Amino acid sequence: MKIKKSIYILAVGALFVSCNDLDVDDNVDFNVSLAPENTYKAGEPVVFNFDGNPDYITWWSGEEGHVYANRERTELPLEEIESVTLSFEAQARYGKVTNTLSLFVSDDFPGLSKDAATDKARVADFETNATSLSSNGELLESKFANKTATSFDLTPYSASEMTLAFHYKADFDGKNSLKRWDFYSVAITTVYKNGNTTTLGVADLGLMAFDCNPNTDPQHAQHGDPYFDNSSGSGSCSGVWDLRSSLTRVNSFTYLGGGPSETYTNDADDWLFTKALKLNTCDPDENSGVLKNINVRLPSYSYVYTEPGTYTVTFIAGNQNVYGAARTIQEVTFTIK
Repeated sequence: MKIKKSIYILAVGALFVSCNDLDVDDNVDFNVSLAPENTYKAGEPVVFNFDGNPDYITWWSGEEGHVYANRERTELPLEEIESVTLSFEAQARYGKVTNTLSLFVSDDFPGLSKDAATDKARVADFETNATSLSSNGELLESKFANKTATSFDLTPYSASEMTLAFHYKADFDGKNSLKRWDFYSVAITTVYKNGNTTTLGVADLGLMAFDCNPNTDPQHAQHGDPYFDNSSGSGSCSGVWDLRSSLTRVNSFTYLGGGPSETYTNDADDWLFTKALKLNTCDPDENSGVLKNINVRLPSYSYVYTEPGTYTVTFIAGNQNVYGAARTIQEVTFTIK
């Protein structure tokens, strides 16, 4: 079925954007028209006829991810979010002390300052005011004796920047070892209503540890440092968050339980924070490629659209030499049935 064709030549004023917005130069001789034999059905070629011979032609197909108007877009409207989910596999093992782990979320955490006294106060405020996603007694070790997949719905918190925090807290009685926790395949996945998804892995989360009760024993690798995260991979550091696993096991990290031993005598009060996460971010759209350069002449170009919909296709044509450069931009809008 043929449909009405609409050609928008931006060099002389378009309906969508102004010439100033597109940095158009009239000195480039280039025009685009739709071939009259086009049928505009999914799976059949759309032919674009070119008039003029610019040095280069770059184009944006108008498909998802290749829309010229979105070339500088880095955020999507929050109303376009369908869901946000934190997922991981977890395993708790070895120790006998139970009910050690909590998971919190907050949209009002300034982050860690790297000043211990300041951060201890900030962490106390966080614990008081943050929302508990899985408090002590809910994330039970019996559930995670084997590696178990679990997830948490973060959609209600996606309207603003959020900070997530794992909290390992347990009193050490001098007899029973504290549980070790291993986390695998950690990801935050945002699903948009248009079907697209974005995923954040461990490397995107900006993880930072803070120990409210750091081990000061000279034999312990922590040496009283509340920000110690065992990135160096020391073997003598029970009772700390261990981020070295994220380097050897993709999207993973560990809490090293332990005790009793000469170097493990203190109660555990260990936090692992993400940076403030803005979950509606997106990558800018990219062009669909360069159709021609100065070495070729291109009278037309054919492209097949596989999905029905209305597409606005953008062509950028330009010339460049030792005296300067010029370009013009044209758009063609049509509907694929």
